[in-house]
Amino acid sequence: MFVPQGTSESRASAVAAAPARSRLIALVGVLVVALLAMVAPVAQPAAASDGYVDTDVLNLRAAPGTDSNIIGQMWQGEYVDVIDGPTGDGWYQVAYQGMVGWAYGAYLAIGGVSGWESSLGVGGVSTASSGGERWIDFDRSTQTVTLYDGNTPVASYWGAVGGTPVRRLLLTAIGTYYVYSKYAPISWTDWGQTYIKYWVGFDSYRFNGFHSYSLDAGGNVLPNGAGATGGCIATDLGAAAAIYEFSEIGMRVEVHW
Repeated sequence: MFVPQGTSESRASAVAAAPARSRLIALVGVLVVALLAMVAPVAQPAAASDGYVDTDVLNLRAAPGTDSNIIGQMWQGEYVDVIDGPTGDGWYQVAYQGMVGWAYGAYLAIGGVSGWESSLGVGGVSTASSGGERWIDFDRSTQTVTLYDGNTPVASYWGAVGGTPVRRLLLTAIGTYYVYSKYAPISWTDWGQTYIKYWVGFDSYRFNGFHSYSLDAGGNVLPNGAGATGGCIATDLGAAAAIYEFSEIGMRVEVHW
């Protein structure tokens, strides 16, 4: 039936329809909010803290641990965003120049504090200094590498050496030295005609240093990889990684009987 606008019957119909329209409007509003939430960009979590590299060169790794692949290197004083960490053994997830990876906390300054505050680091080596000199000792008589914090030994490892005089040079010679170079990735050495990892050079005259046992191109220890060296001090991979992480450019190294 046609009802002219403005009659009492039309007003009654409008009043009856009002609750239904309100419910429809509310439903539409909910749907709009839901759609906006679906298309809105998700906010990324902010970095937990600001950090800076606190050593000459620091490896950025794909996962926490020295066995993980190195995806980049960071240099003294460079800025990093600290995303997460530390892990139980002192690794932090950081963002650096578009890359996200893991760095060992003992070599980061985070929130103005230098180094990771826990007492254990790679291979169980202490990262909390007593305030004394940190240095490395090698006893040729027992072929033992010892890492020292002041007068306190924090870790020891057996090392293969060489000892035959060659052209008036005594390989693995007795003396006081200082770390002059470091290089962690697997690399070829013409001196040994083999691959090594975790190079820490200390005798620049004889080109001697600490490094892993001899490796194949895939990073596996060769059957005779723990044999006598041409003068360097070779250790198993775990020890080599710990020595590498403990050492820094300029660190004193003592070689004695």
